[in-house]
Amino acid sequence: MLPGTVPYTHSQLVRDIKALGVKHGQTLMLHSSMKAVGAVMGGPDVILQALCEALNPDGTLMMYVGWQDIPDLVLELPAETREIYYAEHPAFDPATARAVRDHGILAEFFRTWPNTYRSQNPEASIVAAGNQAQYITRDHPFDYGYGAGSPLAKLVEMRGHVLLLGAPLDTITLLHYAENKAQLRHKNVIHYQCPILRNGKKVWIEVEDFDTGDPHDNYSFEQIVGEYLKLGRAKQGKIGSANSYLFDASDLTEFAINWLEENFG
Repeated sequence: MLPGTVPYTHSQLVRDIKALGVKHGQTLMLHSSMKAVGAVMGGPDVILQALCEALNPDGTLMMYVGWQDIPDLVLELPAETREIYYAEHPAFDPATARAVRDHGILAEFFRTWPNTYRSQNPEASIVAAGNQAQYITRDHPFDYGYGAGSPLAKLVEMRGHVLLLGAPLDTITLLHYAENKAQLRHKNVIHYQCPILRNGKKVWIEVEDFDTGDPHDNYSFEQIVGEYLKLGRAKQGKIGSANSYLFDASDLTEFAINWLEENFG
């Protein structure tokens, strides 16, 4: 921040968030870049406070957090190394497992936010706070964690919204739900192992899912979102210094499914 300049304040951020179209009572999935927003008086917590104020107690805020230290490649290790992982790697604990760093500092701040709930799927873990937080995070399937019954499916069911707060276009986790639903020519099924807590004890489970780690075909999430933005159905504005977009989750999902099937079905 340049000398003599004033950081963005709580009230400024609330005004920007509301001007973009965030309303009381909405269910909102956030993807953010603290760097893009710029200096904020009070730091990252103030951004979360401003979002919660704009949503009101009747609204719900949710974020993808995942698990930074998930040992999902354990089956690819040599047998001796694998046995060390089986014995020593800690189980996924929703109360302490760190958010994936690549998704920005706000994900970890929100993970430790008061009165949040976290879903039990280690790889696709979602944290939520607000009126519908318990419902959104409850009963998150271990298998196909971005599909039916997932917090993403519930976001669409509830006619929620997705907010890109300075985050790149390719970070919309909801598009994994569209991939899950779409009839694609390339949908690789993978299996991996993961340690969880069951009745207070560590157990290793095997998980089945579609491969979300690499492109399934010659497309990117940025391409899908770019095509959607051309339709003018998303709201665009500035929150702080961040270029921001507000998407209707159901409409974006329907568009993405149709686009994927038309081009890669």
